[in-house]
Amino acid sequence: MKKNLLTKVLYRTVFCTVSFFAILLMTEFFSVGGEDYAHFTPDFFYYYTNLSNFLCFGVMIACLHGDVKQLRAGRETWYNQNPFLKHLKFAATLIIAITFIAYGLLLGEPGSISFWNNIANLCYHVAVPVLFIVDTVLFDEHKSIGYLDPVLAMVLPLIYVIVIEIMGAHTGRYPYFFLDMATLGLGGLLRWIAILLGLFVRLGYLLFFYDKLVKTDGRWRLDLSGTSALGAAKETAALRK
Repeated sequence: MKKNLLTKVLYRTVFCTVSFFAILLMTEFFSVGGEDYAHFTPDFFYYYTNLSNFLCFGVMIACLHGDVKQLRAGRETWYNQNPFLKHLKFAATLIIAITFIAYGLLLGEPGSISFWNNIANLCYHVAVPVLFIVDTVLFDEHKSIGYLDPVLAMVLPLIYVIVIEIMGAHTGRYPYFFLDMATLGLGGLLRWIAILLGLFVRLGYLLFFYDKLVKTDGRWRLDLSGTSALGAAKETAALRK
């Protein structure tokens, strides 16, 4: 299925539709299924959930554009060859996975009825993350991630944390309890950052090893041959030849 370009286009079209719907709910273009806490104010950009959903929507639109172009050209199989987009999608997968896990374990109440009867909550905390992760697992090309790519993928989340802490130091307001240095103190903040980054890296290397699974002679095996430090650098060099 992963090699069927039409299947990929249809799946990604569904994702973009759901993701766009989630963004409309986030920005309060309309409200469905209960009261939404995310308002389109300057505070809107404080929330990791909102930013990660925007990132995944933009990345998938770019991927879908390339897929549709190749499908119209008559191809039945195709993988994105843009190194920057390919590795941004890898990073976005980890970023949205943290949205799903952190909300489910730390912020939301999946055991409550209110968690499941709020369409907005389900869209941007559950549906978008799960659909995006499934897309990466099913449709992304294998043998494209470098040894250091999971570490490099932490750059955007770290920038987010730094910006939030700078703003919080001036306003005294933080979007999440585990980033509230005023309450936690520096030591408590660093512990939470270490926990979240540790989870991020573990997920990254889980995807890294999945990326190295190749099917030969009808059997799956782990193939680390030819793996570079940074996958994007290797692919960029290959495209220039």
